[in-house]
Amino acid sequence: MEPPNEERPQPQRRATDGLDWVRAGSPPGGEAAEPGVIDHPALPGGGLAPAVPPGKRSGGWWRTVAFGALALLGGVIGGAAVAILAGDDDTETPTTGADADKTVLLTVEQTGAVVEVATRGRQSVVRIESTRRVPGGTTEDIGSGVVIDRDGHILTNAHVVLGTDSLKVILPDGSERSAILVGHDYPFTDVAVLQVGPVGLTPVTAGDSSALVLGQTVVAIGNPLAEFDGSVSIGVVSGLLRRRVFDGVRQDDLIQTDAAINPGNSGGVLLNLQGQFVGMPTAVLRATRNYQSVEGIAFALPANRILEIASRIISTGASYPRPSVDAKVVDISPDTLAVYPGLAATEGGLVTSVAPGGAADQAGMSVGDIVTSVGGKPVDRDNPFLNALLGMEPGQATKVVLNRNGRIIEVEVRLGRRS
Repeated sequence: MEPPNEERPQPQRRATDGLDWVRAGSPPGGEAAEPGVIDHPALPGGGLAPAVPPGKRSGGWWRTVAFGALALLGGVIGGAAVAILAGDDDTETPTTGADADKTVLLTVEQTGAVVEVATRGRQSVVRIESTRRVPGGTTEDIGSGVVIDRDGHILTNAHVVLGTDSLKVILPDGSERSAILVGHDYPFTDVAVLQVGPVGLTPVTAGDSSALVLGQTVVAIGNPLAEFDGSVSIGVVSGLLRRRVFDGVRQDDLIQTDAAINPGNSGGVLLNLQGQFVGMPTAVLRATRNYQSVEGIAFALPANRILEIASRIISTGASYPRPSVDAKVVDISPDTLAVYPGLAATEGGLVTSVAPGGAADQAGMSVGDIVTSVGGKPVDRDNPFLNALLGMEPGQATKVVLNRNGRIIEVEVRLGRRS
C-alpha cells in the first residue's frame, strides 16, 4: 500500500493485488520487420503477372509453363496449409465447397462463444471499494468480486477486504450498495464472503474446475487498475495443480493461466467457454527474485474448493473454522536467518510471540522455540507451518516437536480457533 500524501490527506485510489508487484522494464527493442513483399503490376483484367516491357515477348512458351506450374504449386501448398491449420491433427479437413464454410464457422462459433461468455459473465462481476484509515488520511482500495447466489453473497479474495473500515460494492449497472463481511478463510485460503442487498443480482453459474484441461480456453473478467471496470481478457489453461506459497501457506491446486491479470482483477472470475465459474484470479508473477521480467503467468484458485469454503462460511455466518496455536510462527527462510542469525536450526517454524493463556502458552511453548513437526507432519521449506495444521480442527490435541536451543522436546497442544 502506498503511503498517503501528507500534504493532501484526501483518499488515495489504488488497485488491490495479491503479491508484491514488481514493475518490469520495457522489452528490449522492437519486433523484427517482416521480409519485404514484392508487388507485381496488375493486368488490365485484374490478374497479376510479371512486368513485360512494351513490344517485347514474355520470354517463350517455357516461361508460361513455369509460371503456370508455380501458380498451381502455390495453390496446392496454400490449400494444404489451410487444411493443417483448420483441421485436427488426425483428421483430414476438406477445404472446398460446403466443408470450407464449416471450417470458417468453427472460428465464428468460438468467437461468438467468447462474446456470449463475456456478456453474461460481466453481469455477475462487481467492483469492491474499501477504505482504511492511515496516519494522515485514508486510502481506498479497489478489487473485484463475483455474485454467487440470489441472497446477495459475493465471493472475493480476502486480501481485498480484510482490515478495512468500510466496504462498498458497485454493481455492473453502476448502482452502489453497502456490504458486510460475513467471514473469510485467510491465510489458509485467500477467500472471503461479503453480503449486499439481494435485489437485482445475477449469480454466476458454477462450473467444475476439476474438469479443466491444458490448453482449454478461459476468459477472465475483473476491474484492473481501479478504472477499467468489467475488463475481459482471454487465455488458456497453462497449467494445473501448480504449487505456490502465498501468505505462508502452500497452495497445491492452483490454476495457471496466461489470460491478462492485473492489479484489481483479484476476486474476479475465470470462466470456461460455457460461461461457468471455474476459478478466481488471485495472484500474478511479474518478475523473478533477481528481477528478470516474467510475462503471462497468473494463478487462480479453483472454483470447486473455494465454493465449498464459501458455502461453509455462509451456512455458519462466520469465518471458516481453522485451528491455531495462539502464537505467531514464522517459517524459517534465508530472509528469516538474516534477521535472526544464530538459530539452532535452518528449517522449521520460529515462534516469535505467544499469546498469554493461549494454546501454545498452556502447552509450554516459548518465544525462540523452533517447531519442527506438528501431528507427525514435518515443518520445513516444502511444508510450511500452517500447512502442517491443515486438516486439523479447533479443540483437537496434537503433538508438537520443538527445537529449543538445540534440545529436542515434545509438547501436547490443544489447538485453539483462529480468530
